[in-house]
Amino acid sequence: MKIQLPMKSNSPRLLRSQPYWLALFLLGVITLSACSDHQVQPDTDLGRSTPPTDNHKRIALLCMLSNVNYDLVAASEAELSQNTRKINEVLQTNADVRAYLGTDWQVVWGPAISNSKRKSATSPVDSFVTDNTMYVARGTDLATGKPLYVVAIAGTNAVSRKGAIWEDFNVFDQKQWGTETDWGRPSAGKISAGSALGLAILSAMNDGATGKTLLEFLAATLNQAGPTQVAFTGHSLGGALAPLMALKFIEYKQQMGYTNLAVSVYPIAGPSSGNTEFAEYAAGQFGYNYHSVINAHDIVPHAWQKDQFAQIPTLYQDAPPFNPGGSGGFRLSLADGLKFDAVKELIDLKSYQRIAPQQEFIFSGKPNVYPDGAGSFFAEAKYQHVLAYYKDAFGFPESIMAILAN
Repeated sequence: MKIQLPMKSNSPRLLRSQPYWLALFLLGVITLSACSDHQVQPDTDLGRSTPPTDNHKRIALLCMLSNVNYDLVAASEAELSQNTRKINEVLQTNADVRAYLGTDWQVVWGPAISNSKRKSATSPVDSFVTDNTMYVARGTDLATGKPLYVVAIAGTNAVSRKGAIWEDFNVFDQKQWGTETDWGRPSAGKISAGSALGLAILSAMNDGATGKTLLEFLAATLNQAGPTQVAFTGHSLGGALAPLMALKFIEYKQQMGYTNLAVSVYPIAGPSSGNTEFAEYAAGQFGYNYHSVINAHDIVPHAWQKDQFAQIPTLYQDAPPFNPGGSGGFRLSLADGLKFDAVKELIDLKSYQRIAPQQEFIFSGKPNVYPDGAGSFFAEAKYQHVLAYYKDAFGFPESIMAILAN
């Protein structure tokens, strides 16, 4: 698979070096493999928090529905937009989803999407893919009976080069937090250049019906309401961006003096997006309202904190539990291992850190079972990044998993 690599860098000599190019290629393979359709012990520094509640599981389902345009290549952007209407249709009409979530959920903002052209080598007509998706659903928190707004952000789309190349692993440059707002805290650390780009894209999205950005919608809708809960969630790339959008909204509501809004964050399978200073700042703003879920066998949340990142090549090396019946577990090839080492040298120079690791729920996804000879490192990475969350973290019923598969 040919991957277009970014050309802009603050380190021209590094950019020209072969390890840098090979490293980015490997990252592309890992990211796109993991996002397409050993009993490792979690690092003790990460800790374990409370398993997802029923309400958390409902938020997780709303999160996964944001990936509605996943793997979709369309003839027009209108077709991509039309397809996102399936989210509200499912919330309003699907009996299994309504039984799981409650019957009053509906999309109230978006879905808003950002798309890219996909040029064809065989046709004069270009097609389109979605890079980022975000929507807001309103319903009832069944645990409290109070109104709940859920901001759901999609993960990496396997057919989007922009999402993978420019957002997921554009991590060798960093941007100061808060520089794009009038109310940001310039001393609050740095986030990756890719996360900064994703945040800018989401922040600029407009709802087609109201013409409002997310912050404009939330401010106009909720500032005069009674006590209201707003939950931000996302999977994978969305798991990196959801905390950033939540933090931006928290800073905004502080600036505006809104005291009636409780903001919580539910990232799933997200990589770390900022340095140590940023992680500490974000954790202080979120308090106990941060509820991250990660799989100890998922390569994505192992990026980009360097001690976690170093564990990736050995995640599936033990058989059993991986590759039962085989002579060994799943390992990177020698060539891919060398490319990984090149990435690691660069990541070791950074200080990425997970937000509030003591509040993350870490589970061990059960290994997948493959026909003889069909398993591989990347096949297991893909399974652990998606289906293991459905089955082992959230325990979705088969009927719900079937809906997500479609």
